[in-house]
Amino acid sequence: MKKYVFLILLLFPLILSAQQKASIGMGLDEVKKLYPGMRQSQYENQITLIHPDTLYGLASEWGYRFENNKLDWIYFSKYIDTLNETNFNKCLAATMHLIADYSMEFGAPDTLIPGTLHFRDPYTDHHWGYDVIEARWNNANGMKIKIEFTFMGGKGEYHLIVIVNYFDKNYPYFE
Repeated sequence: MKKYVFLILLLFPLILSAQQKASIGMGLDEVKKLYPGMRQSQYENQITLIHPDTLYGLASEWGYRFENNKLDWIYFSKYIDTLNETNFNKCLAATMHLIADYSMEFGAPDTLIPGTLHFRDPYTDHHWGYDVIEARWNNANGMKIKIEFTFMGGKGEYHLIVIVNYFDKNYPYFE
């Protein structure tokens, strides 16, 4: 049994990288071939392809945005509006798994910013939201990658948000 668990843990990063083959700079037709049947939307000269996915229990979708037929942004975002410790811990666990997976594929993050790693109920412990954890890779195969978990809040509206972003390595607004 331990042998099979070890094998699964060993192969998981390879499976993850096989699922996420698109990379910044690819053409629209290249990405469409990798992920056939994606929904498509267009705004001016930007086209976005949408692919539903679930990452560690967080069901959402990947977005692939193209400007002038060139992939310039890949993103995954999950917003959870039901605030409780269970959902907070689910988001934290998913984020930590993603950071571990990406670390196995791209090496340790260039920046790891831990924030408040425990649930603070904004209705009993007033706050305006807070950063939970963020990891950044500044040049992962020519891309900047950021994984973050944020407790967003303000004016009585709160969300738990897990985001994965890929940009070109020269993208200036990464911080």
